[in-house]
Amino acid sequence: MQQYPDLELILCSSDNVEDIIQEGFDCVIRTGRIEDSTTLVARPLARYRWMVLASPAWLAAHGRPQSIDELHQHRAVGYLNHRTGRTIDWLFSLDEGDCVIRMRETLVVDDTDAYIQAGIQGLGLIRVASYLAQPYLQSGALVACLEQAASDLPLSLVYPQNRYLPPAVRAFYDWSRRVLQPPHSEA
Repeated sequence: MQQYPDLELILCSSDNVEDIIQEGFDCVIRTGRIEDSTTLVARPLARYRWMVLASPAWLAAHGRPQSIDELHQHRAVGYLNHRTGRTIDWLFSLDEGDCVIRMRETLVVDDTDAYIQAGIQGLGLIRVASYLAQPYLQSGALVACLEQAASDLPLSLVYPQNRYLPPAVRAFYDWSRRVLQPPHSEA
């Protein structure tokens, strides 16, 4: 911010996918694959590894899944997508192609912190980005499962398509790329 003293930044943190044009946002940061759009531009910031995790208590009670096929024998904490009104399916990018798993859920939440805490409490498997999981993996509160099936997904800056990139958005993009590079990113 010292480098851009005239830049006014309003930072909103939300797990909801907003219509950034209707809401009047200059840009947003989104995780995962971005659908093609004629009104939005997505610029890559970093890539993160998405991992299946469980608490030691869940694994002691239900066993550790050894393959994606075994996920059907487990339950997960569901994550609600407000736009669709459904929980998010788990997407795995394998050598044979993409595999989508619809998990059976014990609980559904719509907040990342609640999602992770539900996993820590042993309410089911969860799937989150490595940068969110790191402290819980290090403390032993969560254990990685199916590491061979972890998928790299992008973190992107998304902004309305204009003829040019506004200087303030460009400055935020440059700053975000610097901040989000390793050790947090596996880019």
